[in-house]
Amino acid sequence: MELKSIYKNCFKNPIWSIILVISFLTGITITLLFVLKIINYSWLTGWVLGLTSFLAGIFISKKSVMLLLENENHFLFYFFFLLRIGAYATPLFIAFFNNNIIFDYRGVLIGLSPILLLPFSNHKILNIKSY
Repeated sequence: MELKSIYKNCFKNPIWSIILVISFLTGITITLLFVLKIINYSWLTGWVLGLTSFLAGIFISKKSVMLLLENENHFLFYFFFLLRIGAYATPLFIAFFNNNIIFDYRGVLIGLSPILLLPFSNHKILNIKSY
């Protein structure tokens, strides 16, 4: 398999590639700032916490749409919506209430920054097809 076909298979969905590139660039920036001793370790852990909660929110969103199309249970969809809001808010509460010892809230906000792309790319991430 040549490199061109590997690249095409890896980045078939341009929205996932945009999310991965933004996450990678913020990770490189945070790591570079840590190496230059501009920020401390709590920013890195905050970024990791924010990024994992963002990916958990994407997973919950995909699961809720699949179950809505399968079962047509709107109460389950509302439950998953509240669960996704909780997945986004929990790292912020953790960062605010631990006095910035382990997780810095600014690192969490940088980790959650790909959420700003969701209104523009949610239909492609969820892979919703019209009937």
